[in-house]
Amino acid sequence: MIFLINQINQQLFLIITTTKNQLTAYFLNQQTTFDVPLDLAGTEFQLKVWNELLKIPFGSTRTYKQQAIAVGNLKAIRAVATANGENRISIIIPCHRVIGSDGSLTGYGGGIWRKQKLLELETTQTKLF
Repeated sequence: MIFLINQINQQLFLIITTTKNQLTAYFLNQQTTFDVPLDLAGTEFQLKVWNELLKIPFGSTRTYKQQAIAVGNLKAIRAVATANGENRISIIIPCHRVIGSDGSLTGYGGGIWRKQKLLELETTQTKLF
């Protein structure tokens, strides 16, 4: 039993350390993708939306309408926005890359100013390379 607990603790430590290192590299303009294991908990629709968020390339944006189309339901724009708002793994699941149809920065749980800073970071980073 103690061996199993130690093994689980080691796995958790590795995941936490890897996540910390990848986030640090992201903010230092050294990383554009994440490959940490994710164990997402949500409704079937939320999981679909979050998996589509993972497909938005670094330095790019997608509108809520485009996101709704990507999940297969144009009429689900508000539901997509709600699912984005329920995302608890922002940055790694990049909900900050979804913007209003008019290009405005709308709806970000961390605050619009953070969404703007993340998009600026990604735009600046893509210009460096």
